[in-house]
Amino acid sequence: MKLGKRLQTLHDVVTEDYRHIWDCCCDHGQLGAQFLDSSQAHIHFVDVVPALIAKVKLDLARFFPEAEARYSLYTQNVAKLPLAQHSGRQLVIIAGVGGDLTAELMTSLCHKLTDEVDFLLCPVHHHYTLRQTLQSLPLKLIHESLVEENRRIYEVLYLTSGKTGAAITPLGKAIWQQGTLSKRYLEKTLEHYARVAKGKPEAQNIFSAYQQVTLSIG
Repeated sequence: MKLGKRLQTLHDVVTEDYRHIWDCCCDHGQLGAQFLDSSQAHIHFVDVVPALIAKVKLDLARFFPEAEARYSLYTQNVAKLPLAQHSGRQLVIIAGVGGDLTAELMTSLCHKLTDEVDFLLCPVHHHYTLRQTLQSLPLKLIHESLVEENRRIYEVLYLTSGKTGAAITPLGKAIWQQGTLSKRYLEKTLEHYARVAKGKPEAQNIFSAYQQVTLSIG
């Protein structure tokens, strides 16, 4: 199963061994299926849309007939993941949804954590407000980067509720060290907030903050 560049990047950034990987808002389940193929973790496929989970179930039965004991399927709200019911190291992936929704889900999940959990996020927009929320949660940064697919640039945030890691910043640091990709992402971000600020004066502060970003163009 060949993944697109965004999902492949999410797969490749994970270098740790996990006992459980949660593919949330899983859509067609491609990312979780890749982990099912490449790792020994138990993969949990989660989506609120019953038809999507039904399709994922059929695909897994077809392509992974011997792996039925290594995955589970859930039609439910990601905010209600039963993380506490499982032992061992866990990774929760939330990708392909808006930053506001991601912030809501992360707030709910983090307030119920009883053990260390890692998170891999790739929202489609509202990165600044999401990062502000993440800063308020008991999380550290493991890795951050940009990935481009179909002319859209995404932020990838790999986080942990453990004690080891860097502080989360509202604008990011490493994402501005990816050469021309960082330059184009900054240009697009400034253009976006310049437009938003015309109707929402409060966005002017975000625009001004991004104006202070220093790029590292190698």
